[in-house]
Amino acid sequence: MTLAALIAGALLPSAASGAALVPLAPSSAWLSTPIHTTAPPSDPRLFVVERGGGVRIFENNVLHPTPFLTVPNVDTSGERGLLSIAFAPDYPSSGLLYVFTVAKAAGEFGAEPGELQVIEYRRSSTDPDLADPSSARLVVGIPHSTGNHYGGQLAFGPDGLLYVTVGDNKSSANAQSLANLLGKVLRIDPQPESGIGYEVPPSNPFVGVVGAKEEIFASGLRNPFRASFAPSGALIVADVGEKSWEEVNAGIPPGANLGWPICEGACSPANPELTDPFFQYANAETPLETTGCAIVGGYVVRDLTLTGLTGRYLYGDFCRSELRTIDLTAAGGDPRSVGLALPEGDSLLGFGEDSGCGVYVLTTETAYRIATDASAPPSGPAPACAIVDPGGRDTQKQLRLRVRAARHQKLRGDIKVVATCSESCALRARGALFFFRRGAKAGSAMLAPASRSAQAGAPTRFRLAILKVKVRRRAKQALKEGRKVAARVTVTATDDAGNKVSRVALVELTR
Repeated sequence: MTLAALIAGALLPSAASGAALVPLAPSSAWLSTPIHTTAPPSDPRLFVVERGGGVRIFENNVLHPTPFLTVPNVDTSGERGLLSIAFAPDYPSSGLLYVFTVAKAAGEFGAEPGELQVIEYRRSSTDPDLADPSSARLVVGIPHSTGNHYGGQLAFGPDGLLYVTVGDNKSSANAQSLANLLGKVLRIDPQPESGIGYEVPPSNPFVGVVGAKEEIFASGLRNPFRASFAPSGALIVADVGEKSWEEVNAGIPPGANLGWPICEGACSPANPELTDPFFQYANAETPLETTGCAIVGGYVVRDLTLTGLTGRYLYGDFCRSELRTIDLTAAGGDPRSVGLALPEGDSLLGFGEDSGCGVYVLTTETAYRIATDASAPPSGPAPACAIVDPGGRDTQKQLRLRVRAARHQKLRGDIKVVATCSESCALRARGALFFFRRGAKAGSAMLAPASRSAQAGAPTRFRLAILKVKVRRRAKQALKEGRKVAARVTVTATDDAGNKVSRVALVELTR
């Protein structure tokens, strides 16, 4: 069957939005099942993850026959596979990308079968349509013994850090234990100064907590298969339920406990120590088409051509053909049908977004673009995708700021931090020293503020001076007495459109 005939046969119009599902390629074109798709910042190409280990490029209406990357040693039994990919915010300059995969056997990194791995790769120095397989570097390895409950999402947040969703290994107690990484959302810096493994951001909620894994950003999850960030920067995690409820957790704060297995869905009665889902729907054995069995989370739609969908969170269910949306700003979510259903025989596996806000649907058969123009195959970024916030600022560029600092620094005359903007920006850094006695804050002193102009992707170094000699002497004496001295540095970036974002770095001083 020709691609044109396939499109004509598969288009499913939507009464709600005027949209249709337009397949990127026939099912026979894929080397294995497409399961995730994304794109680097400002890149017109679409990168499609195949569960068997391939990453394919879709460009100018053509699926490249040669994979951009083939990840070795991928296990596809059960829920395993190559599950997602994330490009570093500075990918245009660094060429770095990360994959979430499940190891089939003991491999290059000493993995045991079933181990969850986050692996870093680098773009080829000679061909932008290829990754360099020899550049593989293990960032995270997490032992996992069952065939399901893997989680599987990688995504860089607006803070420039990498978020990783991890399932509970089919042992619900893991989700409530801070002593392991299972049933969690992790937040890490995958580009450590040492070049080995990763660093834990000092702003993570469990840094310094005895017995807790400091990588943890949020806990209490069962199988957070898909997650994304709203245009506002809010983290959204869709958690697959067991027998009763499928959840959408939106705007997750650092340190949140999302309840599993104490509660499935919202707690009744309410538990103030747990964070209830923003939205939930019933998981029942019958009828699956109107209830569901496993939520598949998506994205807040930013394609302005998709009338009626823009600004709403798109999601679906593995056991339902119908796609649905909710409003993350409305009480109860205002759930609605998109008016689109998958073709018979397709089961939903995921959603994706390109750099121009185009929205994609991944199924057991192929990958689709949600589009209003059904006259031709999908052809790259949407023509309009800006979302303007109530302040009138254009957030299309999604200004991102990454701030890094060595977690421990020797007491000298200044505090060192490095800031990187996703676009040209003005940077301002300010901070303070804090003195502690018996675990409580016992005083503070300001650091000298500093300002810089920065180019997109260029690391900008700050040295915030300790303003007074007597403050340095006080800090030296405190350390000599075994007391804690720490610095908190806030860096604020402002772009040409007036968008602002701030990030915090925490540093503990040593003798």
